[in-house]
Amino acid sequence: MDGSNGHPLDGLKGRFAVWRGKRARGSLIPEPLWGAAVKAAREQGVWQTSKHLRVDYYSLKKRVEREHPKAVTGAPIEFVEIPGKVLSSGPGCVVQIEDRRGVRLRVELRDAAGAEGLARSLWRGRR
Repeated sequence: MDGSNGHPLDGLKGRFAVWRGKRARGSLIPEPLWGAAVKAAREQGVWQTSKHLRVDYYSLKKRVEREHPKAVTGAPIEFVEIPGKVLSSGPGCVVQIEDRRGVRLRVELRDAAGAEGLARSLWRGRR
C-alpha cells in the first residue's frame, strides 16, 4: 500500500478491479483479497477502506473484529475511579458507560457534585 502516487489504498483498489473484471457474476471475494482489505482497514480505518475498495462495510468490520477482537483479556472492569476535581471542573457533567454488547447508560447532571452520590447509588444497587 504505497501512498506515493495517490491514495494509500490505490494499489489494493487495482487488485480488486482486476478481480472484478475477471470474476463470474455472484462469485465471492477471494480470501487473499479479504486478508489484504483487513490489513488495510487496520491501517486506514474500516469506513475509509470499505468506501475506497467498494466492499460491504459490515462484512469488513466483522472480519477485522474477528482477527483483532476488542475484548479485554482477563477480568472485566468492575469500577473506574474518577477523581473529584475532574468532576468539579465545570458546571455539570455527562457520564456515559457502554458495555461490550453496546448497551449504553448516559447520565447528564446539571451539578457535577451530584455525580458522586449517583455513583454510590448505582454501585450499591449492584451488590
